[in-house]
Amino acid sequence: MVSRGRRGTTVLKGLGVKYGATVRKRYSKVYSALKQKRRCPKCSSLQFRRIVIGIWHCSKCNFKVAGGAYNVEAQKLRR
Repeated sequence: MVSRGRRGTTVLKGLGVKYGATVRKRYSKVYSALKQKRRCPKCSSLQFRRIVIGIWHCSKCNFKVAGGAYNVEAQKLRR
């Protein structure tokens, strides 16, 4: 028997059908914005990540900045 591949890759870890499509779409949008690669505003390296909620840090130049919870520019996620 031939195994079937998955239809697509999603970032929905543990969200089943019981949460509904609207919640899954909203979670997918926020999670993908959180995990995307970002450039450091100071040194332009790709090692710019979130440490805790609202604190963003570049491990190359040790630059820290306060920003949004899921994105450095919090205005992008608002509707």
